[in-house]
Amino acid sequence: MEESITNNDMAALQTKTLQSGIVMAYRSKPIDHKRPTLVLFHSFLMDSRLYEPQFEDPVYGEYNLIAIDEHGHGGSRGRSDFTFWDTASDGLELLTMLEVDRFFVLGTSQGGFIALRMALLAPERVTGLILVGTNADSETPQNVSIFRDGRDKWCETRVPTREALLGKSVSFGGPEVVGEARYAEICERWISRHAGPQGYDPALNCLCERDSLLERLPEITASTLVLHGTNDKVYSVDLARSWSARLGNLSQFVVVDGGYHYLSFVPPGLESCRKHIPDFIDSLQT
Repeated sequence: MEESITNNDMAALQTKTLQSGIVMAYRSKPIDHKRPTLVLFHSFLMDSRLYEPQFEDPVYGEYNLIAIDEHGHGGSRGRSDFTFWDTASDGLELLTMLEVDRFFVLGTSQGGFIALRMALLAPERVTGLILVGTNADSETPQNVSIFRDGRDKWCETRVPTREALLGKSVSFGGPEVVGEARYAEICERWISRHAGPQGYDPALNCLCERDSLLERLPEITASTLVLHGTNDKVYSVDLARSWSARLGNLSQFVVVDGGYHYLSFVPPGLESCRKHIPDFIDSLQT
């Protein structure tokens, strides 16, 4: 079963119902199976629209882009309690329904958690991994405390306060970086999808309670590109260097001077991704 939801900004939001009855939402233009496919997983409290810049950029026009709404975000429905393994597994089923056998997978922040798990679940299907502003370990107690404090501020009112919204925007530099109009759109989506404990807690619990993959990183044999910004306030460059060194096939580690946590979304990370991602994909085409 498939449904198309009108959207004028980028590829339309579509849904497919899995055998389990779970509804997975995604954005994609018509798929050309002769072209490489790049699957995109977004960051916390965002959705597939995080990759609007890539859908609009002709540099990515040679690839099929498929941006998936993760459980607890966007238009995906059907799981009230979930892990990143669930999103990876359901994403694989969605790609099978779309008749996409092999693909590259890119994840920003928690999207990287899903990309790594997808590579472990189906190594024969993942041609290459692109990990952006992410982490392979479980969350530290310090970060869990910070995240839960942020949750309390977010949920202390029926609609998140201006201060709470601004606190979340640090990951992409706030309205000063994205502009007031785009920031207002993001805030509207945050309020409509994530206001209150019912909209916030399932996604936060998934984030805070995830398992570590450090011991399994050598199993990942897909060629991997890692990009990380020096202005990432959540995970440091040193941390990213540490876990990425354990990957089974690290192709390149790119440090982006001044890059934010949501590296692929805004400058200067946007430009760095624009250069390194197509080069990486093209280098693996035979």
